[in-house]
Parts: sequence; C-alpha cells; structure tokens
Amino acid sequence: MSQPLLPAAAYREHAMACLRTGDGVGAHRWAKGWIGAGGGPHLDPWLVYVADALLRGQPRNAVHAVDLAIGGWLPGPQDRATMLYIRGVIVFRRLDDPRTALRDFQPARPALPDWLAPLAEPEIHACESAAPLSRKRKPSVSTARAYLPPPHPLSTHNNAYEPRSDGEPPDNGLRTLLNGMGIRLC
Repeated sequence: MSQPLLPAAAYREHAMACLRTGDGVGAHRWAKGWIGAGGGPHLDPWLVYVADALLRGQPRNAVHAVDLAIGGWLPGPQDRATMLYIRGVIVFRRLDDPRTALRDFQPARPALPDWLAPLAEPEIHACESAAPLSRKRKPSVSTARAYLPPPHPLSTHNNAYEPRSDGEPPDNGLRTLLNGMGIRLC
C-alpha cells in the first residue's frame, strides 16, 4: 500500500525538520517524495538535496543535484540561473575551483532574479578575481547540463505542486540554512 500524497507544505516541513536535526537520509527521502508528488518544478526540494549533500560533506553530489534540477525539472530561466549560481558557489568555495565556477556564474548572471542579483554579485566578483590566480588546471566537475524538456510529464501527481512564478525566492528557512553553509541566498 502506498503512502498518501501530501501538500507541498508538509513535505517542506518534514524535510526541513530532518535537515535541522542532521538526518540527511530523511531529508533526502522527503525531497524525493516531494518531487514525485508534483514539486519537481520548484526550487525548494532541489535545495533540500543540495543542503543534504553539503551537510554530508559531499559537494560533488550537491553539484549533481543541481544538474538534475536544471537538466529537466526547472523550465524557468530565473530558476535555472539561481541553481547555476548555487552550483558556481559550490564549485568555487567547496571544490576550490574558481575557473570552473565561472562557467556557471557567467551564464547565470544576466538571468538572476531581482532578489538574488545583488547578493550574488560580490561572490561572482570574488570568483572572477580568484580565477586567474587558480593553479587548478583540470575542471573539478563537468559542464552544467542544459535544460531539455521531458517528452512527457515527469510526475503524474500534483498534490505537492504550488503555483509560483519563475524567479520567486525559495523558503526562508531553507535560504537561511544554506546561508549558514556559505551559499548566500538571503
């Protein structure tokens, strides 16, 4: 017997509770359920994946979560730019690879939503200054995936779907949590 589908607020609440207590497995499961229940076109469940990976000390897995989101789930250009910015921060700060991070920051910069652009600019500028001094020659991660719309709907459920506009900021609690991890979103 399958579990009943919940509204987005319930998935968000459970995933955040797991992240606050350090339960990465639980956070991952709630985010996965959230996406499967129709929350895939939203930033929040993907940011739970990113936060979980960073809490576990796995920045490459966080980059992979971003790639999954921008590769087929987030159709809005501002949402994809937000995730590219987050990917760039992870590559720059956690993988210590400013040259590779610029490949994410440069296409993200013109499409960043108004709430994020002023926060992102100092980080992008710091990366631009660090890139020529970097001794890394081999990229830490491959190039970010391009958006490829799926040939069919990715979810047959829409219980966790919340109407939102492209570029809306994610949940404040999630932004604050990621802020504490060095990803400035508020």
